[in-house]
Amino acid sequence: MISVDYVLMAFSDVSLNAFDIPKLRGYFARRYPDEPLFHGHLAGNKVSYLLPKIQYRIYQGHPALIGIGEGISAIKKIMLDNHNIQIADKSMQVREVQVEVFQEPFGQSEDFYDYRFITPWMALNQENYKQYIKMNRIAQKQRLKQILRGNLLTLSKGFDYTIPDFDSVELDAWFKPVSRNFHNIPMHCFTGEFTVNFRIPDFLALGKQGARGFGVVNAQRMS
Repeated sequence: MISVDYVLMAFSDVSLNAFDIPKLRGYFARRYPDEPLFHGHLAGNKVSYLLPKIQYRIYQGHPALIGIGEGISAIKKIMLDNHNIQIADKSMQVREVQVEVFQEPFGQSEDFYDYRFITPWMALNQENYKQYIKMNRIAQKQRLKQILRGNLLTLSKGFDYTIPDFDSVELDAWFKPVSRNFHNIPMHCFTGEFTVNFRIPDFLALGKQGARGFGVVNAQRMS
C-alpha cells in the first residue's frame, strides 16, 4: 500500500446538478483550451485513454474538480482565477472556492473494505455490452466483477502504482442496473456495493467516463 495525494476544489457558493457535469467540463475546456488536462484531448484532436488527471464532480451540491498527479498543479494555477461558469443559458459567478488536500492510503491490502458507487458506474462499452446481454445472471455478475477488478488496474496506473499480486485481489459485489443519458444516448450503467481487499480513497472513480463523474466510489462507514 502507498500514500497518494489529490486535491478537491469546489465552488461552494454555486449549485449544480449531476447531469450538468459534462457542461461543467465544457466550460473548463473552453476556458483553458491549451491545457489538455482539462479536456482530455491531445495534439491532433486525439483522445487520451489514460486515467484523467482532472475529473469533474458534484461535491455537496456544488461543482467541483479533482486533481490527481499533474492535475494538482493545474488546479493550483487556476484556483485564484475569476470564474463565471456558463451552463446553457445560466451564468454563475464564483466568489467562494473551497479547497481540500487529501493524502490517503491506496492499494492492495490484507484487510477488506466496503464501498458503494455514489454515481452510476459505466462498466460496459458497445462491444462487451453485446456479449453481456447474452449471458445468464450468474455469468453477468461474474463479468462485471472481472471488469471492476480491471478498473483497479487502470486506477493504479494513474498513481504509478503496481499491484503486488493482482491474482490475489478478491472482490464480491452487488450490482443494480440503471439507465443514464450520455450525450443524449441511453447508457446501461450500474449502482451497487462491493467488498475488496484494496484501499480506494473517497471521491475517486472507477470505469468509463470518470472525468465526467461516473463511477465515483466512497467507503461504506459504520453508522
